Amino acid sequence: MRRKVSLVRFTTSIIVIGLFVIGFIIAYIAVSRSERYILLQSYDHMETIMDLISQGVKDSINEKINLLLILRDDIKRKDFHPSLVNMLLNNFDTILYVDKNGNIIKYWSRYEDIKPTNISHREYFIKTKETLKPYISNSFRNIAGNYAVAITVPIVEKNSFNGLIVGGILLNQPTLSYLLSSTNFHRSGTVRILDSKGVVLFSADPTEAGKVYDKFPLNGGYRSIRIENIDGKDYVIGIGTIPGTNWRVLATVEKRDILSYTYKNLRYILVLSIILILALLIVIITPLSKLTSSLNLLRKTAIDYVIGNPPRDLSISNFSEINDIISAFQEMRNIIKDREEKLKEEQAYLETLLLEMGEGVLVLDSDKKIKFANRRFLEMTGYSEGDIKNIYPLELFNPIDREDIKTAMEECLKKEECKVRINILSKDGKSIPVLTSIKVLKIDEEILEYLIVFSDLTEIEKREKELEDALEEIRTLNEELNKRSQQLEIALASLDMKLFEAERAKETAERLAITDPLTGLFNRRFLEEKLGNELIRAKAYNSYLSIVMADIDHFKRINDTYGHSVGDGVLKMLAVILKSNIRTEDIVARYGGEEFVILLHNASKYDAFRVSERIRLEVEETSFLEIGVPEKITVSFGISSFPEDGEEPIELIKKADQALYQAKSQGRNRVVTFTEPSASIHF
Repeated sequence: MRRKVSLVRFTTSIIVIGLFVIGFIIAYIAVSRSERYILLQSYDHMETIMDLISQGVKDSINEKINLLLILRDDIKRKDFHPSLVNMLLNNFDTILYVDKNGNIIKYWSRYEDIKPTNISHREYFIKTKETLKPYISNSFRNIAGNYAVAITVPIVEKNSFNGLIVGGILLNQPTLSYLLSSTNFHRSGTVRILDSKGVVLFSADPTEAGKVYDKFPLNGGYRSIRIENIDGKDYVIGIGTIPGTNWRVLATVEKRDILSYTYKNLRYILVLSIILILALLIVIITPLSKLTSSLNLLRKTAIDYVIGNPPRDLSISNFSEINDIISAFQEMRNIIKDREEKLKEEQAYLETLLLEMGEGVLVLDSDKKIKFANRRFLEMTGYSEGDIKNIYPLELFNPIDREDIKTAMEECLKKEECKVRINILSKDGKSIPVLTSIKVLKIDEEILEYLIVFSDLTEIEKREKELEDALEEIRTLNEELNKRSQQLEIALASLDMKLFEAERAKETAERLAITDPLTGLFNRRFLEEKLGNELIRAKAYNSYLSIVMADIDHFKRINDTYGHSVGDGVLKMLAVILKSNIRTEDIVARYGGEEFVILLHNASKYDAFRVSERIRLEVEETSFLEIGVPEKITVSFGISSFPEDGEEPIELIKKADQALYQAKSQGRNRVVTFTEPSASIHF
C-alpha cells in the first residue's frame, strides 16, 4: 500500500523547498549580474593600464631614438661633445658606432670594455640595413653576454647604407620597471613587456628578465582581453602591442581577486536568506498545527458517521470549513441510505447493460473460469453462449500472447486494474486487435471475480495507419521549418553582434569625452561636474571633501629649455605618480596646462595634507632624466576642504587656488592649506 503522508509535513516541505529555490534564484541572479558588471569594469581598467604603459614605453623609445639621431648627425659632421655621450649613457647601457660592414668603429659603455668585433650577423643590423629606418629589436645576448635589447638608427649617405648607431639597453631597465611596478592593479595584478618571441623585457620582478614567458598563451590580435584557466585558476589576461615596435604589453590578474567582493556579498545573502526562512517557518507552522488538530477531529467525526453514531454537537472546530465538511457528512449519510435502496434496482439494470454493452465483456470467477460473456463478445468471436463457458480463457488469445496475458493478470492483483493492447482469436481463427481492460473485484482483499472488457480496435488501427502517414508528412514539413528557423537565428545573431559593437563604440566615445588625451586622467569638464555631485553627497552624509590643486614649478622654463615634447613627458609621468598615490574612489584630473586637481572623498584637511606631502616628496625624489630633464622637478600644492572653507564648488576651487598661490609665493615645492582670514599653514 502507498505510504500515507502528513499534510502538515508535506505543506511545510513544499514551503521550505520553495523558499530555498526562490532564495537561490535571487542570489544567483544578483551574483551573476554583479560578477558581469565587475568583470566589465576590470576589462576597462586593464585597457586603461595597457594604454598608459604602451604610451609610456613608446614615448621613452622615441626619446631614445631622438638622442641617437642627434649623435648620428654629430658623427656625420665629425663634431660631437662628451656631454652628449654622457646624456646618452644615462639612457643606454652601451652605444656602438658601426660601419656598413658591421665592424664596430667606436663604442661607449657604462659598465665594461667591449672587444671590437663584427655584428653584421645581428638581427638589428640586418633589419636596419634592409629598411634604412630606426629599428627596435627583440632580446638577445650582447657582446658582454648579458640579455639586452637594441635601438638602432641608420647612417644613410646618398640613399645608401653607410653604417648605424646602436643603443643597447639591458633588460629590466629601471625606469620602465618602475613604471610597471607603480601601476595599481588589484592585489595579484602584474604588467610585463615582452618581445615577439615571448621573452620578458621589463617586469616589476627583476628575476623574470630574459626568460621566455610561457605561463599563458600569448595568441591574439592588436588588443585582446580574455579569461584563461591555468593550473585550476582563472586569470583575466590582457595582451596589447606597443606602436612602432614588435613588443607586447601583457597584463594579468587572478579572476578571484576581482570577484572577491561579490563572493563576500553572496555569503551575506545566504545567511540572511536562512534567517528569513526560519522566521517564515515559525509563522507558517503555528496555523498548520491548529489545522492538524482540526483534521484529527474531522477524522473522528467521519468514523462516527460511518458506524452510524454521529455526534450531537457539530461545531467542534474554530475553522468554518471543517464545520462545513462535518455538515456535509450528515447530508452524505442521508444520501447513502437513499442510494442503498436504489442499489438493488441498479444491479439488475447493470446486468442488462453488460449484456447489451457495445464492448465485449467477460466475467471470470475466482478460479479464472468464464462465468459470463455478453452479446457483443459472442458476436466478435463467433462463439455461442454454451460454447464459451467450456473454453479456458487463455485459449482466446494467440499462443505468442498468452504469457503477456498471464503477466497482465498478475499485475492486476497488485494494481487491481490494468490495460493491455493485444489480439484475440475468433472461433474460426481470425485475429482481432483489441484493447483489454482487466478489473479485479475484491471485498476485504478477497478476490471475487475478474471483469475483462474487450474494445475492438480494428477500425482504430486503420485510422492509426492513416495518422502515421499524415505524421510522416508533418515531420518532413517540420524539418524544412527547422532549416528556415536556423537561418533566421543566424541572421538574428548577426544583428545582435552589430548592436553589441555599436554599444561598445558608444562606451568608448563617452570615456574619451571625459578623459584628458595627453595624461589619460579625467579632464576639467568631468571634474567640475563630479565636484558638484560629490558636494551634494558630502552634505547629505555629513562627511568631509577636500580639494588639492597641484602645479609644476617652473614648468614654462622646462618647456623652453627642453622642448614641449619633454614637457609632455613630464606631465604624463606626474599623472602616473598622482594616480598611484590616491585611493580608487578618489579622482585626479588635469585642470589645465601644468595644473592638476585631486578630489579626496571623506578626507579632512589634515588627510589631504598628508596625501599631498607624500606626492610632493615622491616627485622631488623621482628622476626625470630618462625623458630628457636632468634637473629635479618639484610641485606646489594648495588645499581647501568642505565644510570649513566653503560649500560651493567655485568657492572651494578659488580657495584651493589661493592656497596654491601662497605656496608659489613662499618659495614653491611646498604644501599650503587655506585658512581664514589671511594666514595660511604650510610645512
